[in-house]
Amino acid sequence: MDIFATIKRISSHESVDGVLILQDDGNVLHSSFEQDADTSRYAKLVLPLGMLACSSIRDVDPVNELQYARIGSMNKEINIVPQGKYFVVTVCSVTDQE
Repeated sequence: MDIFATIKRISSHESVDGVLILQDDGNVLHSSFEQDADTSRYAKLVLPLGMLACSSIRDVDPVNELQYARIGSMNKEINIVPQGKYFVVTVCSVTDQE
């Protein structure tokens, strides 16, 4: 399946605000956010958190690695999926129905 078709499918869900694909050096490879400010803000905030989560799992068990991190607040939910030197990030709005 084409990666861009998958990103488009994920982005089309009504609660998804945006999808990012980041490199571990902070480079944004793809963003579905409409505003560059949102892309920059989430990339700068989420990447260090994702890297810290990966490092923490390795510190606890060196043969294990982070598969998925889900962070929720009252208004947003951020999902981080590390894959090698890349991170796939989704930012979703939380509704009362969830």
